[in-house]
Amino acid sequence: MKDYKAGIYLRLSKEDSEVNNSIDFQREITTKYAKEHNYTIVKEYVDNGYSGILSSRPELDKMIMDIVRNKINMVIVKDTSRLTRDKNLTSYYTDILFPDNDIRFISVTEYIDTGERYEIDDVVALRGIVNQCYVEDISKKIKAVKRNFKEQGKFIEGSVAYGYKKDINDPYKLVIDEEVENIIKFIYKSYLDGKMPKQIAQELNNDKIITPSNYLGHKNIGKEWTSSMINRILKSPIYAGNMVLNKYVSNLKLKKMKKTKVGDYEILKDTHPAIISQEDFDQVQKIKSGRIKNEKRTYYYLLKDLPVCMHCGRKMTYKSYHPMIIDKAGNIKGKPDEKAYFICEQHNRNKEVCNVYNKIKEKDLNAIVLQKLSQRLRYLQLHQYAKDVKALKDRQNTELSGIKKIKNEISRLESNFKVLYSKKVEGIITEKEFREKYNAYNEKVTKLKDKVDRYENSKQSYDVRNDVEKLIIEFESCKHFDNAILKKLVEKIEINKNNTINIMFKI
Repeated sequence: MKDYKAGIYLRLSKEDSEVNNSIDFQREITTKYAKEHNYTIVKEYVDNGYSGILSSRPELDKMIMDIVRNKINMVIVKDTSRLTRDKNLTSYYTDILFPDNDIRFISVTEYIDTGERYEIDDVVALRGIVNQCYVEDISKKIKAVKRNFKEQGKFIEGSVAYGYKKDINDPYKLVIDEEVENIIKFIYKSYLDGKMPKQIAQELNNDKIITPSNYLGHKNIGKEWTSSMINRILKSPIYAGNMVLNKYVSNLKLKKMKKTKVGDYEILKDTHPAIISQEDFDQVQKIKSGRIKNEKRTYYYLLKDLPVCMHCGRKMTYKSYHPMIIDKAGNIKGKPDEKAYFICEQHNRNKEVCNVYNKIKEKDLNAIVLQKLSQRLRYLQLHQYAKDVKALKDRQNTELSGIKKIKNEISRLESNFKVLYSKKVEGIITEKEFREKYNAYNEKVTKLKDKVDRYENSKQSYDVRNDVEKLIIEFESCKHFDNAILKKLVEKIEINKNNTINIMFKI
C-alpha cells in the first residue's frame, strides 16, 4: 500500500454562516476520515475569511507549493466548494494539477476519492458548476439587500463623508458634524462668489484648516488642501441631503468594485440633513458645467519628431505661421502652410555645436520622403505580400465571427445545464433522466469546445505576423501617410545643408 502524506485544506468565507461549514467542523470531519483510513496528516492549511472564487489564497498557495515540492501526496477537504467555487479552477485542480503531481484527492462529504487512478468522473465537474452558481446567487442577494437598505435612506457605507458623522443611537443614520459644517458652507459660498477651487484651497491652507483626511484620522495623507479636494466636495450630492445609490458597483464573485461616473449617479433625495440647499448645489453644478478649460493645442505635421540635422545630430525645429492643430476629438483643423519649414536652431544658439545654417521647406521634405519610402517598399516587394496578409486577416475575421457564435452557444448550454441540475435537485426529474440529458449536453459542449480550440491553434499562425506586415496593410488602405505610420517605418531623417537627405528606415 502506498504511503500517503495527507494535507487537509479548510476554508471559511465571510459569507458562510452555516455551522457545518465552520473551520472546527471541517477539521473534525477531515481528521476523523484520515484516522479511520490510517492516513497520516502532515500539514493543515486554513484560509479563514477568503472567498472560494479567489484563485489565490495564502494557505492554498502554500499547499500548491507543497504539492509541487512533493511534501504531500494527498489532499483531503470536506467538500470541493472548500477548495474552490470556480468551475474552471475545479477542472484545473482535478484534471491537471493533481494528476500531474500524483495527488490523491478526497472530498469527504461528497464521497469523491480518486484513489490510485487519475481520471476524475463527471461528478467533480458538476460540483464545480454548482459551486459557481452558489457564488453568483449569493452576489445577487447581497446586492439586493444593500440596494434595499439604501432605498430606505439607510447609510451602510464604512466611511462617512467629511462634514457628517454617524448617529450614536442609529448607525444607519447620518447627522451633521457641527465642527466642520461651516467649512463646507464656506467652500460652496466662495465658489458661488466666483472664486476658483485653487483660491479656496489656498485660503483654507492660510487659515491653518486641517484637511478632511487628517481630520478623519488618516495619517500622512493630504496634509494641505488642494483644488481636487475642493472639487470633490463641490460635486458630491451628499451635502444637499441626497444619497447616491450606485456610487460603487461591486462584483462579489471577482471581489472588485468599480466607481460610477458622476453623470451616471442614481440619486435618492432627502435621506439626511442637508448642509447646503438644493438650489445652491444645483447652481454650483451649473457653473461647473459651464466652465470649459482652454483647449490645449496639439500641433500636427507629417514628419513630426523625425528630421535631424546631419551636421550636429540635433532634432530640427518646425516653424509655421498658421500650423494645423488636433482637437480633443482627434480631428485635424486647418490647412497645410506652404511657407512652413524645418530649421536647426543650434546654429543660432551655439555655433560651436552647429556651424551650418540648415533649413528646408516642409512641403519639399514631405515630397522627398514619400517618394523614397515608396521606392523602398517596392524594393522590398511588400505590396503584394500586404494583400496576402490582408486576405488572411479577412478570413480570420470571418472565422472569429463564427467562434463568437459558438462561445455564445456554449454559454447558453451551460445556463441550461444549471436549470437541469436544479430540476434534478428538486426532484422534478429522475437521476436517470438527468444523466441522459447531461451526457447529451456534455457531448455537444465538448464538440463546440474542440472547434474553439482548433480556431485558437490556427489563430497563432496569424498572430506570428510582425509589425511590418500590419503597417503595410495600414499603408495600403491610406490615401496618405500619417505621422504615426511614418514613425513605425522610419527611424529618423538626416538633412544636409544643401537639402540632400538620408532616411534611416526601420524596414
